[in-house]
Amino acid sequence: MKTMIRSLLFGSAAGVAALTAAQAADLPVKAKPVEYVRICSLYGAGFYYIPGTDTCIRIGGHLRSEISFGNARGTGIQGWLISGDGNATGTRDRDYFFTRQRVFLHTDTRTQTGYGTLRTFSVIRAEVNTPVGTPSTAGIIAIDTGIIQWGGFTIGRAGTSYFDNPWAYAYKWTPNGSLGVPDTAGARFVVAYTHQFGNGVSATLSVEDNKERKRGNYNGANALTQWGLAPGTDTRGGNTWPEIVGQLRVDQAWGGFHLSANILNNHVAYSCGPSGATCTEITGPTPSDKLGGGVHAAFKFNVPTGVNDAIYLAGTYAVGASTDVFANIGQGSAFGIFGSSNSRYQSIAAGYLFDSVYDTRTGTGQQLTTTYGGTIAFEHGWNSEWRTSIYGGAEVIDYNATANAILCSRMTLAGGAGVLSNAATTCNMDYRIVGVGSRTYWSPVRDLTIGVEVMWTNHHSGNKGATYTPPAVAGYKPITPYEVKDQNVFGGMFSVRRFF
Repeated sequence: MKTMIRSLLFGSAAGVAALTAAQAADLPVKAKPVEYVRICSLYGAGFYYIPGTDTCIRIGGHLRSEISFGNARGTGIQGWLISGDGNATGTRDRDYFFTRQRVFLHTDTRTQTGYGTLRTFSVIRAEVNTPVGTPSTAGIIAIDTGIIQWGGFTIGRAGTSYFDNPWAYAYKWTPNGSLGVPDTAGARFVVAYTHQFGNGVSATLSVEDNKERKRGNYNGANALTQWGLAPGTDTRGGNTWPEIVGQLRVDQAWGGFHLSANILNNHVAYSCGPSGATCTEITGPTPSDKLGGGVHAAFKFNVPTGVNDAIYLAGTYAVGASTDVFANIGQGSAFGIFGSSNSRYQSIAAGYLFDSVYDTRTGTGQQLTTTYGGTIAFEHGWNSEWRTSIYGGAEVIDYNATANAILCSRMTLAGGAGVLSNAATTCNMDYRIVGVGSRTYWSPVRDLTIGVEVMWTNHHSGNKGATYTPPAVAGYKPITPYEVKDQNVFGGMFSVRRFF
């Protein structure tokens, strides 16, 4: 009996021990401490360590709500396009106001390495605009910037070209590249190396893909369309080698200095359209490639007349590289404006803007187009919340005698562009734009700006005083003589911008 009781007790104890061990095995293992997001103070405000890494990240962006009025469209781009734009033709499809909503998302990551900081930076833009004309317009999603930087090298889609003015929007919001100040809206792909000399001095050598923004090359063997409309056949060729850009930059307490130069190749493709679908070789010698390029200089001078006051000076000269001087977002290779007139039905100022002009019928090689311009601006801070700027400048298209003769020969009904009354005599296809503008904005709280900008430009054609009769294909205006005269264009924009 005693033996049986002893066996039961030992069995029960063993069972209890086994059950206890099983229950202990089911208990959760002690969790590791939670790694909370830590502030990264190496690169300024807003950076945090990505958990589990030594990489710092900042996520930000801004929203931009704009209403353009007068002869202006989004970001203040003035309506100079005759094709489908009632703002340029003055017809009943004209928009008296134009709205734009943009949302930008910025992502910035940085990691310390033995070769310096490894950085990635991206800007994604989503946008919806009032449609130009009557059809609806879908929204836009674009990569404005997507670069990797390491050891002084930059590769990817940069926000601007290294040729561009670093203070292009310091004193204005409206037209990109206006009045001789270069600005590559929409970005471009670059491979660049920047060397920091110290004391705010740096130099950059960059190779860049410029095909997205390069203007066309015109072959006189092809007919022109209505004056102010781009020709039906675009003869620019494909990429041969990238644009080469050099930049010297100084940023110091007194202000700053920027000097840049570029070289690019003008390469034509017979009478091919941009897609190559209509390629046909025109009888005659193929024009050789020709190098084009330009130089741009800009200054910023800090002055003690108010809160962060500054004077800005800039100028550009280019040959065979018109986007160095003139904007190429909206305006393209041709533009024009209709206006009122006392002596004729109405009036017009129009022009063409090609990087080169040639003619395979006569074997005339590429004649590179000269463009130049400059601007001066002053911005004054009334106090910590209110700022006002004023700016003005000019930009010029200058064709040489050979290119001018080719273009003028097409300003007839047979040439397809309509009839310019002085086509065989005093015809001059040069063009000049002068303008002034002013911006005032209020920042009631940090990273919020509410403001208004206005701009006036005067457009002058070298054919002033002649008359122009559009061809039968002119859809917006009656086929009747129009006086060629200067046109004054007014526009403005109300903008609210919130940064975060």
